[in-house]
This record gives sequence, structure tokens and C-alpha cells, in this order.
Amino acid sequence: MQSTQIEKKLKEFKKILKHFTKKSLQSPDDVHVLRVKSRELFSLLSKEDAFAKIVKKAISLSNEIRDIDVFFSDYLASLPKRYRKKLQEEIAEKVKEDAREKEIKKLRKYLKNLQIPKSLEQKTKEETPQTPLQIKFPPLEKKKLHKYRITIKKRLYIEKNSSVKDEKKIKILTEMKDALGAINDNYNGLERVHSYGVKEKLYKKIERYTQEENARVYEKIKDSYGVIISLDEYNATHNQKELTKL
Repeated sequence: MQSTQIEKKLKEFKKILKHFTKKSLQSPDDVHVLRVKSRELFSLLSKEDAFAKIVKKAISLSNEIRDIDVFFSDYLASLPKRYRKKLQEEIAEKVKEDAREKEIKKLRKYLKNLQIPKSLEQKTKEETPQTPLQIKFPPLEKKKLHKYRITIKKRLYIEKNSSVKDEKKIKILTEMKDALGAINDNYNGLERVHSYGVKEKLYKKIERYTQEENARVYEKIKDSYGVIISLDEYNATHNQKELTKL
């Protein structure tokens, strides 16, 4: 990995931080960019680094905002119209419109007081070659898939920050991350529906639909990559399958 990579990511992080702390910037896209730049920087830092913990907390403070955004922009839109309309009617009076704004204010306050070092040392373990990434899928369970997805994301950032990039491997990891992310978002969306206390009959219908959708995405990503021993072996012996309509 190039010695200047971490300084590049720190510069990008500072830039989005400066823009985000302005009150006019708080859209879902703004939050998304902030999270991406934070995670990219965090992936280069040692867990023992004090600044890594600061960046990790910024990511944690943005989690609820991101979940709210995904629920209303993606999850609701993904539901069949017959369910979506009834759900919107039921939760209209239960949704607190200021919930997101409160989380934004909390995050912005933290970011404004954040102390950023002038420079950062690169973690030494990234200088050693990466071992093959094992691609054995866990079962269709939220916690296990989420943990696996985090592993995929960490490896993806490592590959993207490598001095010699393997674009094919990056594409595979990205497709896996996105598919597993869609499943995780569906789980979170369903939990949020339940938290609004919608009628049991409607909830069961939405639950069944969400489970079927998750099973569809899960089987597709598993069929494409789930039986591969390693990405390195895959690159050498298989033609990559395209994932569409996730």
C-alpha cells in the first residue's frame, strides 16, 4: 500500500467533515458520503489508534440516521403497493418527524468538536500480503450475515487501498457487500415496522414478503459465490457470474 494513501483518506475525511457541519448539508446523500469517507479512513487505522475510536464513534452516531433514511427511501418503496399504502396510513401518526433531525444534531455536535490530528501513521500490518479470503456463506440469519458482511467490507477497503488493485476481486466483493447489505436493510426495515405497532395481520404479510425477498437475494448471491473456496482460486478457475436485479 502506498505510504500516501492514509493521508489522502484523511484529507477526504476532513473535507466532508467541513461540509457536513454546515446545517444546510444533512440529506441522505450527505450522510452516505460521510459514512463512506469515515469507513475508508477507519479501515486504514489501527484499532489501538485513539483517532480510530473517534472515527468509529462518528460512524456509530450516523447509524440511526442511515437506518431511518433507508427505511423511508428504500424499504417502503420496495414493498408491494397494496402493503405500502396500508402501512403508510398506519404509521403516519406514529412516526416522529423530528427523530432524524435530533440524530443529525447529535452527530453534527460531535463532529464539530472532533479533534483531527495533522497526520496519521499507517498501520504496519497492511504491509504484509493478504491471505485468501474464504467465501463460505453463513446461514440466512441476521446476526451471522451481518458479521460476515462486515468482514467482506473490511476486505473490500483493503483491496481498494492496495497499491496493486485487483479490479475483478473488488467487483466481487462489492457485489457481495451490496447484496448482503440489501438483506440487512430488509431485516432492519421489518424491525422498524414492528416498532411502530402496526396491526398484526398487516405485519405478518409484510414479514412474509420480506423473508421471501431476503431468501431470493440470499440464494442468488450464494449460488454465485457461496461455494467458492477463495477469491484467488475463483479468479483462477471460474468465470464471474453477473448479479442482477438484487
